[in-house]
Formats: sequence, C-alpha cells, structure tokens
Amino acid sequence: MSSSKPVGQETETLNVMLLTHSFWPESSPPQRRWKSFTRAIAASGHRVSVVTPRAGTPRKPASQGRTATDDGVRIIRYPGFGLAAGLAGKTIRSLGQAVASIPASLRQGRQDIVIATVPALSMLFSGFAVSRLLRAQFVVDLRDPWPDLFRDSNILRSRILEPVAIRAMLCLLRRADLVITVTEGLARNARSQGMLNVATVPNGVDLAKCPVPLKREQAPAAPARLQVLYLGNVGLSQGLDLLVRAAAQLSGSIHVRIVGDGNDRNRLRQLAVDLEAPVEFLGPVRGEQTLEMYRWADTVVVSLRPDWPSFNHTVPSKLYELLALDLHVTGLVRGEAAAIIDNAKAGQLVGQDLASLTSHLRQLHRNRDSLRVAGNGPQWIAEHANLAELGSAYARHLEALGKPATSKRKGRW
Repeated sequence: MSSSKPVGQETETLNVMLLTHSFWPESSPPQRRWKSFTRAIAASGHRVSVVTPRAGTPRKPASQGRTATDDGVRIIRYPGFGLAAGLAGKTIRSLGQAVASIPASLRQGRQDIVIATVPALSMLFSGFAVSRLLRAQFVVDLRDPWPDLFRDSNILRSRILEPVAIRAMLCLLRRADLVITVTEGLARNARSQGMLNVATVPNGVDLAKCPVPLKREQAPAAPARLQVLYLGNVGLSQGLDLLVRAAAQLSGSIHVRIVGDGNDRNRLRQLAVDLEAPVEFLGPVRGEQTLEMYRWADTVVVSLRPDWPSFNHTVPSKLYELLALDLHVTGLVRGEAAAIIDNAKAGQLVGQDLASLTSHLRQLHRNRDSLRVAGNGPQWIAEHANLAELGSAYARHLEALGKPATSKRKGRW
C-alpha cells in the first residue's frame, strides 16, 4: 500500500496496536471508524495490529480465525466469551474480554503505541496495562463523555461505587500520553479534568462506500400518514419515550418505526401498547436493509435525552450517515449535534418536550414541502467528516507522539 505522506517527508515507522471490543466484519459506526483509520495509519507507512474478540456474527467469515490481514492491518482475535444478555452479563463478558486481550496483545511483541477505545470501558484498563508492560505510548480514543456519564446515567446505582469508578477512570485518562476525542466539547471537558495532551478527530463517513445522496423511492401519491423513522441503539440514552407519546397523540396521521435493539426496547414496546401508539418495532438491519428503511422514511429522528448534561458534547455517529445520504432529520438534540444539523441545513431542530415534537410532526404531515432539504448535507460531510481524511489526521497525531522514551517509562504505573 502506498504511503499518504508527501514526497520527501519521511517519518519513522511505528508499531501501533489497537485494543477494541469489536472490529470488522462487524458493522456499526465505531467499527467503520476504525476500519478506515487503521487502513490510513497503515497507508502512512506504519505497522498496525488490532487485538479484538472473535465477532459474534452468525456468518463467521474466514477472518474470524485467530489472525488475519486486511489492507496491511494485522487482526488478532481471541475468544469472545459468547453473547450475554442484561447489564450483569454484558459486564462479565466485557471484563473477560479485557483480561483475555492482555496475553493476546503481549504475544505480538514490542509496540510503540497502544490505543484503547472507550467504550468499552474495560479496554481502558487492559490498554493501560498492555502499554506499561510493553513500555509503549498510551493513547485513549474517547468517543463518549466518560466519566461524566457515570453521574448522568446512574448506571452503577451506588453512592460508593460511582466516585470510586470516576476516580479510577480519571487516573488512567490523566496517565494517557494522548487522548483523542470525537468532539471539541469533549476535548475541552477532558482538559478541564486534568488531561494534558488532547486532540479531536471526529466521526464521519466513508464516502467511497456511501451512496451520496440516497434517492428516495417516492410513491405516486404521498402516503396518508407521515412516515417517521428512528434507527439505531434503543437505549436509555436516546429518550425515545417522547417519540412514542407523540405518535399516540397523532395516531391518525403518523406511522413510526423504531428499528434496532437495546436495553429500553421492551419497555418502549409496552408503552406503545399501553398508549395504542402507531409504533412499529423492528430488529437491527444492515446494508441494503438499512437503505430500504431510509427510503421508506419521510424524516429520520436523531435523539439524545435532554436531562443528561454530558450530551451537550455528544454527536450521535448516525447523524453523519444521515447527512451524507441527504435525508431529512428531526433533531431532538442540543449542543454540538444541534449545531451540525443547523449548519448543514439538514432538517429541523425540535424542542425536547411533547408539545414541541407533536407540533413539529403535525406540521411535516400537513406541509410536505417542509420535508425538502437543501442538499447541503453531503457537501458538509465532504468538508468536515470524510473518514479517509480524518484517518490521515489520526495518523499524524500518532506520528507527532512518536516512539516512547523507554527510559522514562520504567515503573511508571
């Protein structure tokens, strides 16, 4: 693979290792981010290894074995401990994977840089341990507003465990040689919490594989009901109660599809039944099925619950895909995500209360012309969120970090 560096500009070859809870051929925005970034780092002339569990997909392609190579990236897999349900089961699986990743990583020999992706949170601890055992630079790819999410979500449900977990996580983040965030707000927050070397490389879209823009298959006559889609994780973070309740109030003029899986799905289904809301729940989709859902939709909802302050600095990765496909977005978000929708003129931002959402959806149903977007979404993505260019930027941050000063790392735990 040819190098992306300009002629005459050479940098020393780095051994770069990524520890991640999942990787290609699994398909989700984090996996697509790292698929593109590892290729870009390898294209810059560096040796890249990915240490990850064996994917829990039904197909099990050839790359599911212990090792594989893809576009210059070496993929090392270890047992994934099966699929676990519920918070306790997922926590046990995540901890088991983190422990198993350590010997799998150490067997790969000397490394200059070890990158840990967060989430999963357990990879932060195993990545730190591997970096110290190999005397490598430690880089954290921080994609969510941790550790603030411990407070916002009350996920630990313990006044004793929560401050301990926050202190432990901050201790490791402050020891990182470089923290890379996906938004500028997360970067500012990281610096305020004592992380000294912080950079931002946002999420984005692989334009080479994205049909830009998506041509929606319009029926000869507009459907009698507004077709509203939410597609993605169906968890507590999304606050989708609001959409279900709005659908119940607009029962005769709206059809909502919630597509995906998550720990709030069953509760939302029961809420829809109780309210007799016209909401259809479908399982996760991929590839062409995803595009079929987008073609069906008049508007696609992007939502983050309004009562968690850390979401001011969060941009749902799905938003970038919607902009690239030039789809109409109903934005139940604030902060940086809201600014992106506004700058790209990709739809409407809606107040995160029932009256505002109901009024917005009713207006879309009555005035179909308001569903037209200006076509700026794909242009905005090309200028700000092209994964190929972002991957090259990531490689430059690693090159600036360079090789570790091994003598300074002895005993630095």
